[in-house]
Amino acid sequence: MTCGCRRSAEHIPRDFLRSLDGPPPEDLGEGWADNHAVVQSNLMRPAVATACMVMAALAAGVPDEHRHQLMWVLHALVHGEQDDIAEACLDVVRGGTWILYEEICSGRSIEAASYAYEMLELFPEEDARLKSVQRVARENLSYDLR
Repeated sequence: MTCGCRRSAEHIPRDFLRSLDGPPPEDLGEGWADNHAVVQSNLMRPAVATACMVMAALAAGVPDEHRHQLMWVLHALVHGEQDDIAEACLDVVRGGTWILYEEICSGRSIEAASYAYEMLELFPEEDARLKSVQRVARENLSYDLR
């Protein structure tokens, strides 16, 4: 599978795991997702596999300082310009909505919680639950989402 950088996409999981061992990059997704699985808003072939990898990592647990970056990557993948790929990424995220709700309720990062909230808004079946969580955890969200 060809990556957005025109190399084989096999480097993405290796670079992702390496990135979790150090401090998060200054630019979100830099080095493993940005310009690899997603280039600006264009989704590349490894986008769905990247969404699976990120959701699995979030479910298993990652250092708190990386959660903002991972939520940003997921957000970029589900909002990409290629509707069919973005929809497939959204289906991956749909399987782990509990991860997004946990992020909102945790209070760890307003930025990460806000990305999680915006992704949950894409699921009409979550409307009632999301509004309830919003009332309870509104202080954990950015002002425009409260």
